[in-house]
Amino acid sequence: MNLARTLRGRPAGLAPRPFRRVLLVLAVALGPACGGDDAGTDPETARAEIEAVSRRWERSLVEGNPASAVGEVFTEDAMRLPAGEPPVSGRAAIAEALAGSVALAEARFDIEELEAEGGMAWARGTYVVRAPDGQSFRGKFLEVWRRTVEGWRLHRVMWD
Repeated sequence: MNLARTLRGRPAGLAPRPFRRVLLVLAVALGPACGGDDAGTDPETARAEIEAVSRRWERSLVEGNPASAVGEVFTEDAMRLPAGEPPVSGRAAIAEALAGSVALAEARFDIEELEAEGGMAWARGTYVVRAPDGQSFRGKFLEVWRRTVEGWRLHRVMWD
């Protein structure tokens, strides 16, 4: 991915102003409750660490055992918000919901925008997953990440 590429006339990684303001307010309001380090966050380091966690998630999906990676990917109080379905809250419920998953032929999550501030980050991107029978699904996602003592973990995720 070309990090210098622009999205709708904005440098990659920048959200529309109203959305950036909302994210900043959320980061300030939630920061002390997040348990993460409130010190400055280097965006390149945050991106590299978050990308590494995403690659771990992809491997677990291809291996057919995403429940085994939940502790390495999600915060303890994480929430998955699948389109058209009820939310799934907490590591235990997420692992239970993923138990018995079929191994995928491919799973790829490409982060197109990422902003990090203190112990919180958000990412927007696209994904493609391919089932063993060759059927592919493509879509987009929005993620909120929290930096914990374990490292960056997925805190909220929604996709179409």
